[in-house]
Amino acid sequence: MRQPSLTIELSAPYSVNGEPARYQSLWLLAAVCLATRSGEAGLPAVRLQTRFPDTANIRMLVSRAFADFARWELPVGWGPDRTLAPAWLNPAGRSRGPFWIAPAACKRIRFTIGGRRVGDEALARFAGLPAPGAGGMAGAAASPATERGAERLAKNASADTADRQRHASPGVAYAMRDIRYWSHLTQAMRGMQDGVGGAASNGVADALHAAQRCATDDFQHAFALLKESLAWRRSDDLARSRAALKRFGRIVGTGTVDTALPTFGAMARVVRAWERYAANQMEAAQAELESLAADPALQPVVRYNPRVRFETLNLGALIHKSVAIRDMAMQPEAARRAAEAAVEGFSGALQAAYEADSVDAAQHVAANLGLCLWLFWSHALIDPARAWSEGQVQRQAVRWLGLSEWICDRFGVGGGSAWNIIFLLRIARGNCTPAGCGTLKAFRKQRPLALDEAVDALRPFHAPFARAKGFISWSSLAGFALEEHDAGHVHYGALQLANLLLEASWFHTFERGATPAAFATVERLAGLLGKLRPAERRFFLAAITALPRELQLAAAEAMRGAPRATRAMPK
Repeated sequence: MRQPSLTIELSAPYSVNGEPARYQSLWLLAAVCLATRSGEAGLPAVRLQTRFPDTANIRMLVSRAFADFARWELPVGWGPDRTLAPAWLNPAGRSRGPFWIAPAACKRIRFTIGGRRVGDEALARFAGLPAPGAGGMAGAAASPATERGAERLAKNASADTADRQRHASPGVAYAMRDIRYWSHLTQAMRGMQDGVGGAASNGVADALHAAQRCATDDFQHAFALLKESLAWRRSDDLARSRAALKRFGRIVGTGTVDTALPTFGAMARVVRAWERYAANQMEAAQAELESLAADPALQPVVRYNPRVRFETLNLGALIHKSVAIRDMAMQPEAARRAAEAAVEGFSGALQAAYEADSVDAAQHVAANLGLCLWLFWSHALIDPARAWSEGQVQRQAVRWLGLSEWICDRFGVGGGSAWNIIFLLRIARGNCTPAGCGTLKAFRKQRPLALDEAVDALRPFHAPFARAKGFISWSSLAGFALEEHDAGHVHYGALQLANLLLEASWFHTFERGATPAAFATVERLAGLLGKLRPAERRFFLAAITALPRELQLAAAEAMRGAPRATRAMPK
């Protein structure tokens, strides 16, 4: 039996066959019908999220809409499998989309505005979406034609529209979409290159959110979320990074993106591993990477795509590094194996970075190689027989950091980060007594790596630390980075800033004694500790106790007026 037709009024008050109806339900129905008439596989969930960005619970909106569809006896379905009737679909994943309706059911619907029947052009303007044959230009400006003119144009052009749909290839239709998404994404990527990835001050987050609003399919939306997660992670805002990953997971969880684009599917696995790594779940993160390596469909991607190979090797090395540091006291042999695996992973990641022509990736892994060489050697996790001397390893670690900083300086990548300078300064004094020397005189008798010796070791990558740039001492190197932050040229997060202040305090005291500059930096460091995580705070409190007694007392005094969480220095 043929089901009765529905008359849907798209002007307020909204109605279906004269009965009041929710605007959101009518919007979703109009958008789904447009997708069907355009020959698309379905309406991506991103369109719904973009249309109602302020809705706290998209799932509730979808549930109410489908309750309305059931009352109107409209078989609207969801998910990638269109062979199943909507009655057989699992509603648990319904909000993920994509949403679809059979062409026969779509023909039952008569859309009207002001009581007059309208065609696809007017329907598209109501939904804020492209009309069939418009090339998928999501968010395009509405035509100035009136509703009556739109109806007439739709009738006259119906044959032409159908012809274009038959002859336009998917690639041509894709190329005709609105390019605002790519414009916003490009601006965000430039901002990530120029400064701290997730800092709102350089517009990265705003540009990525704009890209998400302009996305025309699940891939575009998921890719922008992937970039957003990376940006927040690079600026040490792990809460926002995880929030972006959660939204990313809802999109790729449908399987429509992963299966269509294996490279993206592999990256999705890496991103999930990053989330577990950021949550300090090392075994879970490693399991994610192992599942990627064991997936027959994705193995070729890891093997033949150097960028994906870099990401997997680099993250795997970071996981091994964390495990090595965690286990070195209780499980020394396991820690040594993890340390060797970390260095091996970073070495492979460096090769993959250069194969991918990614200088930004190369500078990241070069810095990690330098840091890990010294860190692991100083804890006897590598070279336990001491085939290399302390100075030899120290200079080699400095060379890797010099290469990283030289890449940043010459290629304009990695901007807004002070980690290379922090690592360089810490390694330069790495041969000094970590427990402190008590008196100022004893403290200043220590012998860190001389600046001239370090610059010599850095050649031919010594230009960023040249005397011509004002780097006449280790303290001037730390001071210059702090001046850049204080002047607003860059923005360092609390953790980077605390590390810089620690190194500045150490070298000011070593080079010139208990000067006003030394006291100012350690007092500023003490006042910053309340903004750090507990584990980070413990590290800096221990580091301050390695400074001369005069500096310790100054830090304790500064902390008396600080939040209670930082009041832990001895008096």
